[in-house]
Amino acid sequence: MSEEEENIEKGLATLEVLKAQIGNLQKQIDVLQASLNEHERAIETLQGYKDIENEEILVPIGAGVFISVRVSQKKGLISIGSDIFTQLPIEKMIEKLESRKKDIEELLKKLSEDSYKLQQNYAALSAKVEEDYQRYLKARKNVQAP
Repeated sequence: MSEEEENIEKGLATLEVLKAQIGNLQKQIDVLQASLNEHERAIETLQGYKDIENEEILVPIGAGVFISVRVSQKKGLISIGSDIFTQLPIEKMIEKLESRKKDIEELLKKLSEDSYKLQQNYAALSAKVEEDYQRYLKARKNVQAP
């Protein structure tokens, strides 16, 4: 195998690694985006809930089932770790969720920037490998010509 062929193969292998890294980053971005959306919905719901006074509301419990409850307290449970919850007033829950949302947004920004850089590297390397391959084919054609 010639040095040119080895360089082309190494370039192709590197492209495959970059492609896998880009795919993995995209999966992480998708998961974080879903989490961000969930945090936004929770914040929006809590902000609406804090303005309700002694009214009856419907609470979804899943499978298209809602139960009717009367709002009497302005507190709830929020996760603080692996299956650990704490009871907090609605305002404190909103603050915690806003803080978590900010952290998710920062991480999303970093991962998006990393993904962009990898995509730029992929595009540049892909162009180089294509150029090397075309040069290899041209050289090989010139060698084989009678």
